[in-house]
Amino acid sequence: MSIRLFATPFTQSFSVAFSNRFLLVGVALFLTTTTLFLASCAGNDAAPLPTLAATVEVAIAESDDAATPMASDTPSPSATPTAVGTHTPGPSPTPTTTPANTTTPTKTAVPTATPTSLPQVSPVLTISAPEELLEGIPTPSTAVPTAVPTFEVPDNTTNILLLGSDTPIGSEEIRTDTMIIVSINQDGPTASMISLPRDLFVYIPGKIMNRLNTAMSLGGVELLEQTILYNFGIPIHYYARVDFQGFETAVDAIGGVDIAVSCRLQDWRLISPELDPEEEDNWAQFALEPGLYHMDGDTSLWYARSRLTTNDFDRGRRQQQLLHGLLNEGVDLGLLSQFPTLWDAYKENVETDMDIGRLLQLATLAPAIRQNGVQHLYLTRGIAQWETPGGAQVLLPVWEGQDRLQETFSRLYRVPALNRANRRPITVEIINASGNPDMALLAADNLAWYGFAPVIGADAPTQEFTEMHYYRPNFKDSFDWMISWIFGMFRSQIQLTEDDNFEYEYKVILGEDYDPCLNQLYQPQEFIN
Repeated sequence: MSIRLFATPFTQSFSVAFSNRFLLVGVALFLTTTTLFLASCAGNDAAPLPTLAATVEVAIAESDDAATPMASDTPSPSATPTAVGTHTPGPSPTPTTTPANTTTPTKTAVPTATPTSLPQVSPVLTISAPEELLEGIPTPSTAVPTAVPTFEVPDNTTNILLLGSDTPIGSEEIRTDTMIIVSINQDGPTASMISLPRDLFVYIPGKIMNRLNTAMSLGGVELLEQTILYNFGIPIHYYARVDFQGFETAVDAIGGVDIAVSCRLQDWRLISPELDPEEEDNWAQFALEPGLYHMDGDTSLWYARSRLTTNDFDRGRRQQQLLHGLLNEGVDLGLLSQFPTLWDAYKENVETDMDIGRLLQLATLAPAIRQNGVQHLYLTRGIAQWETPGGAQVLLPVWEGQDRLQETFSRLYRVPALNRANRRPITVEIINASGNPDMALLAADNLAWYGFAPVIGADAPTQEFTEMHYYRPNFKDSFDWMISWIFGMFRSQIQLTEDDNFEYEYKVILGEDYDPCLNQLYQPQEFIN
């Protein structure tokens, strides 16, 4: 029996919580900002939520063979029944002296007010001269670049800046090291997200050349938005900011999140959340081996912040993975329908300039966006390592040229190549002959991340090498160059087996050589072109 994973993509259980300082979302697509923060609000006042909702018709096996414990050292929460709302009858008809033959009025539902969104404003660049260029002040040591052209925003598109901070919401000190732009196209609907490394060395309008994450401390969210518009040409319509505690609370309130860990990750971790982080003995090395994990808030935060054995680019990928996973959980738990009643509590857990009408409008798109697919972008090309005259190691943006930042940012507005809003999915049957029960789910997660529709079939006897078959007359529109990269194969190794009666386009038999760890930051450019 095969298990279809593409109706409610488990693999798209990726997401991103954000890292350090991070954003989280409630935001998983702001869509999921409703998701998350809703969850954190619901945790206090609303009826109890179920702790786990399956996204596929298959049990997710724990990684018993891994050298390290499950992501959470605490037992997985058991399912908590959702309180069933009881029907509250309207007022009974009041007796009157009306003649007996008068018809008794029937109950008429009282319509509830539906919030309407305020008009979406188109941001414009308002720039003043750098402080160093003012009369009487020395010329800056680093040349100030000119503003890049502003991208034209397609109709019915909204750009949201998600910010994560390790300082509490409401505090005077603001440090924002996690920045993710989510662009939502309501016509698909589809969404794209791009992570902004904190060490990008850019011009802060009216100020100086500095790291991107310093803009908030120099002039708040408005200056950060102007900085993004000046240096990257992306107008920001709304923003949302959360802190560590808000993120952990949100994840725990929905019973945790399922994450596929394809690459081993190891870093220092506080032995227990309540311990003093300033005490060295309270820290220990923690690792996640490849496998499927159900993460609580503390583990999710660790997963999003870790960079000891990786870098800021990979951390951004994991943050996007967590965001996507949170979106899935929020949709599965039906949190979006609870949002209007939790609005006041929501505002206490997240800082945002989005009105409730716009938030509800975008939140209703979450299920369709999950189904159609989310495009994940990273600034790995068009970035140069550079040392400032003061000796600081930073990342210098390179705007123009092939595969540079101009091209990457333009993709925010392009429909993902394998989205399901305007094309049928490419189905892939996965047969696990690797001897490791987790490999099929990890392969499915990788496929769904890039828009394929994975289907897990029955296991097969162990074999040494992975093989792939394509069951159509030719490779036209097959995305063979993409799927071969996902499985670490050459395109020439795909066996063309013409069989119009075979249910799926591809069949992949996983061998003992299969490695799910992809360098997703360097996916083939042909895919996103």
